[in-house]
Amino acid sequence: MRNPLLTNLFKRYSHKVGLPPGTLVYVGEQREEPIQINLIDYNESYLHESTVGTVGECAAFKNAETVTWIHIQGIHEADFISEIGEHFDINSLILEDIMNPTQLPKIEVFDEYIFMILRTLRYNPDTCSVSDEPINLIIGQNYVILIQESGEKLFKPIHNRIVNQHGRIRKMQSGYLAYALIDLIVDNYFIVVEQINDQIELVEEETITNPTPEILKKINHLRQQLLLLRKPILPLRDVINEVISDETPIFKDETDQYFRDVNDHLIQVIQTLEILRMSVSGLFDTYSSALNHKMNEVMKVLTIVATLFIPLTFIAGIYGMNFKIMPELETQWGYPIVLSIMGLIGITMFIFFKIKKWL
Repeated sequence: MRNPLLTNLFKRYSHKVGLPPGTLVYVGEQREEPIQINLIDYNESYLHESTVGTVGECAAFKNAETVTWIHIQGIHEADFISEIGEHFDINSLILEDIMNPTQLPKIEVFDEYIFMILRTLRYNPDTCSVSDEPINLIIGQNYVILIQESGEKLFKPIHNRIVNQHGRIRKMQSGYLAYALIDLIVDNYFIVVEQINDQIELVEEETITNPTPEILKKINHLRQQLLLLRKPILPLRDVINEVISDETPIFKDETDQYFRDVNDHLIQVIQTLEILRMSVSGLFDTYSSALNHKMNEVMKVLTIVATLFIPLTFIAGIYGMNFKIMPELETQWGYPIVLSIMGLIGITMFIFFKIKKWL
């Protein structure tokens, strides 16, 4: 059966076939929401926060001595994304990547800025499904442009740290702000992975106690969700490693230790994912074992019942023969005697099975 989401995606991609590189075509789901731009300009002793209407109003902060965080919500308007490229001198191929919501994590280093794509993860407990969203970062000497499609409040803690002057973020440059945003995305992976782990434990209990076909569907669903988790997480490790190894003026030596810490967290997430993947694979074996055990219990009961009735059937078969001369055939108590013998045999076999612990 074809996946309708993939089918729609392929249809949207068909509009790009044959177009020159750098052509801005949005291939995500169509949206009607207006694009919103939130701006925070700050240093250790100064803070300015506002909601602006155009990219041109943000361009004035490009070469400011303060640090500016430009948070843009919405990538579905090609003209708007084109304006970002004009005012901040962004390569057209980068703009094309921004409008593609299926891009995997990557990094592109230029003389004036660094472009990074990351993906956030969300877990829906109602459907037990994982969804992701691309986060585009354009990191300049004194600014960070964060572009995402939805209005998700994932980055609210970073906003609060800047406004309330918590930690060292107000004392650092744009490279540290980029680190804080990336670190928050990676830390959120732990939350999603933990939620998946809780679901795996629930399914494991159900698998042992009641291995039904519905449980098998849940196991397959979990396996699919883990594959979806690996897709945005594994490439991110290469991105972080390049940040650590590449000498760029934007990411100064003072931020290297922080990115190494992010890399450590990412390794933990990847290792945890591998453990969960093995756990889900083991659930298939557990399901098969539990199902076989359940069938063996049923066959055991049926076998014992059949065994109990074998001698009784034998006696009934003998007395069902059409012979004129038959033991107890003319006896007044013949019928009760035969039934008593059959009952005694059945009780004796039942006690024997109990002693052998077959019941």
